[in-house]
Parts: sequence; C-alpha cells; structure tokens
Amino acid sequence: MSDNSTVLQLSPEDFSLSDYDNVRITLPEKPSISSEDVDAQLFGFVLSTGRSVNSIDDLDDEWVKGNFEGLSTIEDVRQAIVDDYERNLELEYSDMKYRACCDALVERLQGEVDEAVVASNVESMRQTNQARLEAMHMSFEQYLRDESMTPDQYEEKLAQETLYLLRLNMALDLLAPVLGIQVGNHEITEYLSSPNPQKFLEEIREKGQVEAARQAAVRVKTMRRVIDTAYVNGVIEGSASAHAGSKGSLGECPDEVPAPGPLPAPVIRNAHQCSASGSAGEDE
Repeated sequence: MSDNSTVLQLSPEDFSLSDYDNVRITLPEKPSISSEDVDAQLFGFVLSTGRSVNSIDDLDDEWVKGNFEGLSTIEDVRQAIVDDYERNLELEYSDMKYRACCDALVERLQGEVDEAVVASNVESMRQTNQARLEAMHMSFEQYLRDESMTPDQYEEKLAQETLYLLRLNMALDLLAPVLGIQVGNHEITEYLSSPNPQKFLEEIREKGQVEAARQAAVRVKTMRRVIDTAYVNGVIEGSASAHAGSKGSLGECPDEVPAPGPLPAPVIRNAHQCSASGSAGEDE
C-alpha cells in the first residue's frame, strides 16, 4: 500500500448535513421464484448433462443421487434451487440497500470539495490501484482490456468515484458524533480486520495509526447504523446492516468505507461475522 500520509483531507468545518434523521430510500419489491422457474432451471441443468428428457417427471431419485452430492430426491433439488435463489437475492438486495443509503448520505452533504483535495486523493487511489495490480501480477493495460475501458475513461471514473468517496466519508464523519458513535481500542478489529488481526493491531500501534484506524472503524459502524435504521419504502426493515455485495474491481466505489492515511490494508467485516479479536490497548 502506497504511503499517502501527505494526501490532502477535507475539513469538517467546511461541511454540514441538511438532515441528520434516518435516511429514506426506495427499493424494488423482492421478486419471488415460482415453481415453473424452479423446474426451468432444473430442466436446463438436465439438458446441460446431455440427458434427453421430455419433462421433469422423467427424473427419479436415483438420477438425483448420481448427480447431486448430499441430495436424495427431486424435491431436495427443487428446494436447493429455491434456497440458492433466495440467498443470491438477499445479497443483491443488501447491495442495493447499501448503495441507496450511501447515495442518500452523499445527497445530504452541503459544502464544496476543493479540487486540490480531489486531485491529491485521485493520485493516492491511482497508486493504490497500481499496487493491487502488481500484487495480482496484472498489467494496467491488461486491466483496461478486461474492463473494456480506455485510459481516459479510467481516469474519469477514478475522479468521479474519488469525489464520491470523499463526500461519503465526510457525511459519515459529521453524522457519527450526532449519533454518539464511538469505537474503543478493543473494538477496532470488530470493524476493521485482516488475515492476521493481531499483527494488524501491532502494526498500527507501531506506526502511530491507531487513531486513523479508529476513524475508519467509526465510519463503518456509522454506516451500519444508517443501514439498520433506514426507512425502506416507508418502513424500517430491522437489523440487516451487513453489506454482502461483491467486492468492487479496481477503480470502482469499494464496498468498504475506506480508511484515511497509510493504514495496513484492512478488510471490512461482514456484520453477521464480526467478532472482536485482539486488543489495541485500553479504551479511551
């Protein structure tokens, strides 16, 4: 990860929020899967195996046992299809909810982002992306080909997404104290994690980055609160804050709320999987 300790940052004194209440978003109703849809998927799988059947009724339990490990009957297969559909639907819905809440927060932010700050952060993001590509042994040219982008399109997208993230982070920074959200040292790895949490904590202590890590954790905790308490189509859905969408590709708005400064590369934990691990000293 590139050293971006000199990256220009926004000042909270230059910004405010137009509203500090629960966000209100509109999402499409979740579609349900019909028995006809299930049978169509099952029939498609049968054809992909090279077997010729006139209808699903031609399949028996022996065929299921020979083609699906752990399943015994046609009804088992149908239920597995339904479960897989609902699981994927919930992931997509969580992703839509997360992004709608982010958009709602960004829209509330009042104040202009200085172009010099944007340019400084764009350069930092460019360096970070390059480091990721090198870690994956992928050239920038290959990445552009995979994404079907020109260099100019990449730069435009990078600038747009950097501005978006700057505004989102500032909105979260302004909202957190109003909601009374704090993160103690022992909670940091509940929101920021790495393959080796203890090593991550040791590294941020050694580099004097505990406060930067705490700020990043506060942003994550605040975002979860926003999602949990959001009015969706007029009602609060309850606790479903975990954003389980797929990780964005290079240059995309990342699913995690990014940390400021040259922190070790943390991964934002799924809220349903988080558990405090390790300690970074005593709470403040």
